[in-house]
Amino acid sequence: MTRLLSSIALALSLALGAAAAAAQNDISGDWTLTINGPQGVIDTDANFKQDGDKITGTFSGPTGNATVEGTMSGTTLSLAFNVDTPQGPIDVKMSAEVSGTEMKGLLDYGMGTADFTGKRK
Repeated sequence: MTRLLSSIALALSLALGAAAAAAQNDISGDWTLTINGPQGVIDTDANFKQDGDKITGTFSGPTGNATVEGTMSGTTLSLAFNVDTPQGPIDVKMSAEVSGTEMKGLLDYGMGTADFTGKRK
């Protein structure tokens, strides 16, 4: 009987730990991103929605709004979106490590890269 109770307690602990870890990696909500671009710092507002590992959302910044899509795998966020510029559309890919209310990563805009940080509002 003691073994059975111990096994149940262990299973519950693991299940609760997994649920807590999943909740910690949920990036849903409003964020502020600071991008260290080639022409200086760019601040962008972001709103994310997370459904399992699927991420959708929007960025609002100096170039207007962009719709983003991507995935969350563990603590790694991967996003892709398109920005319209006077020179034409640019495909952008982002990758970040998320830790609680902060993220840090790299933005690849085809002609180069820029690092960025993010904080939950």
